[in-house]
Amino acid sequence: MEKSTYISKLYQKYLDNACNLQELQELLQHFEQTAPDPVLSGMIRNELEDLDERYAALPQVRAILSRLDESISTNVMRPEIKRMPLFSGNVLKYWSAAALFLIFSVALYYSNEHLNIFGRYASEYKNDVAPGKDQAYLTLANGKKILLTDSLEGTVAAESGLLISKTAKGQLRYQIARGASGDGYNTISTPRGGHYEVLLADGTLVYLNAASSLRFPVNFAQAAERRVTLDGEGYFEVAHRDAQPFYVQSGKQLLRVLGTHFNLNAYADEAAVKTTLLQGSVGISYPDGKQAVLKPGQQSHIVEGQIRVDQVDAASAIDWQRGEMNLKDEDFQSTMRKIARWYDVEVVFDETAPADLTLGGLVSRDKNLIAVLKVMELTGKVHFKVEGRRVTVMR
Repeated sequence: MEKSTYISKLYQKYLDNACNLQELQELLQHFEQTAPDPVLSGMIRNELEDLDERYAALPQVRAILSRLDESISTNVMRPEIKRMPLFSGNVLKYWSAAALFLIFSVALYYSNEHLNIFGRYASEYKNDVAPGKDQAYLTLANGKKILLTDSLEGTVAAESGLLISKTAKGQLRYQIARGASGDGYNTISTPRGGHYEVLLADGTLVYLNAASSLRFPVNFAQAAERRVTLDGEGYFEVAHRDAQPFYVQSGKQLLRVLGTHFNLNAYADEAAVKTTLLQGSVGISYPDGKQAVLKPGQQSHIVEGQIRVDQVDAASAIDWQRGEMNLKDEDFQSTMRKIARWYDVEVVFDETAPADLTLGGLVSRDKNLIAVLKVMELTGKVHFKVEGRRVTVMR
């Protein structure tokens, strides 16, 4: 087996929480001897400056820090550091990110019986939890409820001129027979630990995140306007129709669009309703008369009826739709709610848990729970205990 393949397998074994001390030392030795990526070296060096002195005192850690300093000193013109997933691509390409994980692991192993060198608690994983998957429930206008899973393909339902099918790409597709006029509303809802895509009869594509629901008319064709209701989070690619404006109702907020791409986060347990525009334009209105119009790259926040519009990195709002979990630009409590919904776990905060925490980076949503928690543990300010589907947050 080639050395690079072997090292990659060892690194994946670490992410799966299955490395022993000998394997961790072997990985660390490899990263000591491999030239670091100069683009990431500066970023990782800054991260390490905030760590406990006992951490940096380990001989293996000092060797890595020395190599990072050498890399920085040989790159006078530092290129801009791009945002990238921590767990994607060739692991050897992201030398510095891997080094952070390994330093943390060795620090734990060198301490007596995994005692935490940063504080009172150490992480404890009695089991891992798999990520969410394609799963939803379709409730038809007649009350019939159908379970939709990643294995379902072909015709789902056919009645009153309406054909509902699952495409090979995994989308739920609605087709209306010519001249048919279905009445009532259908609802597609995702459980915690589920997500789904639906292609409406007008050609609008909607991606539903975990613990979300979309209510929509059976037939858009005869309606003067297209109107849907969203609870939770959804990303919309609305089919353009000049004569049929598209409305999205979410709580008290009403969005009006003609044809555009936007993300709407309207979970009931979040403090703000956030609408992020990627393409086109969208108008926001509230019952008391407050209004706003978003341009691409803008995000509205509605908190207790007050509308605020900010310029943002709009792409970060749909990381979830691209299969990634963004740990940046979110407060710690919101990040843990995001994890609870996607992994279908209960999150409990110990009395020692930090009230807030500055995080960063992207993690693939295909990774198991422990891999995500380990990213947050790199701060040295939080640790976790996983027991079944219960996650306890500790200092």
